[in-house]
Amino acid sequence: MSICLARVRRSLRTAIAVVAGCCLGVCCGPSRAEQAPPPDNAAKAAPAAAAPAPDGAEKSSPPTAEKRREELQKAAEPESLGRFLVDKTSWLGWLIYGVEIALSLVATTVVLERTVNLRRRKLIPRRFVRRLRDLIARREDSAENLRTLCENSESPVANVLMRGVARAGRPLPEIEKAMEDAVVREAAGQRSRNRILGVIGTVAPMVGLLGTVLGMIIALRDTSQAGAEKAQKLAEGIYLALGGTAGGLLVAVPALLLVHWYNTRVDRYAREMVDVLQETIPAFAAMDRGSESNGEVVRASEPIARVKTR
Repeated sequence: MSICLARVRRSLRTAIAVVAGCCLGVCCGPSRAEQAPPPDNAAKAAPAAAAPAPDGAEKSSPPTAEKRREELQKAAEPESLGRFLVDKTSWLGWLIYGVEIALSLVATTVVLERTVNLRRRKLIPRRFVRRLRDLIARREDSAENLRTLCENSESPVANVLMRGVARAGRPLPEIEKAMEDAVVREAAGQRSRNRILGVIGTVAPMVGLLGTVLGMIIALRDTSQAGAEKAQKLAEGIYLALGGTAGGLLVAVPALLLVHWYNTRVDRYAREMVDVLQETIPAFAAMDRGSESNGEVVRASEPIARVKTR
């Protein structure tokens, strides 16, 4: 009996072991097969992974990369001077530039007026000179004829001659002095119109220098408050601050050159005016001698002193 029970127990144990082995084989066998593919499938998967991407792969790149590329290209390109000034200039810089532009417009207006009016045909008209010489050549250079000639002309040379005609019959030194003073007065009037260019040539650099000093103060303040970009902030501030001085010099240099050129022309035309009026001195001398001889007209034979321009 005991022997039969022992055999039954061994049979049950064997059956339980077989059933347990089958269950483990069913549950764990497929997962191991999937984790370890055959060598042939692995060899085929490797070339597929190494194959190049198709042409459409670039189009499927994320948009952030394209934007980054564009930003790098823009950063690599040098920024133009005009765009930099427009983007970075503050209200103070625009104020300084506005003053300099206003000064340049005034200087341009004065230059145009001086170019038109400071000419020989305006100051010493050829028609006036020709008619004056005709009167002298025909010995018709009386005080009445000279006065009529001056009244028909509005030029500076006619104004100077009118000063002498107004003193006809008086001593010759008095007539020469009156004409000399008239020439000096006319030359001073012409120089006074040039003086505004000298003022602009002096003020414009000072305005630019003021803008530069204020710009440097602001640049140093911003640099002290900046973080890691201190050098860039300081460079931009100095760059913008020097623009005011450059603008002032661009206005001042041509203005100073032109004012000296116009003053030189005034001096030259004053000397030419004296040369023309020198021809009338014998007529005034004759009027003086005629008045002394009770109306007898006598021409002066001695040389007459020249009228000074200063």
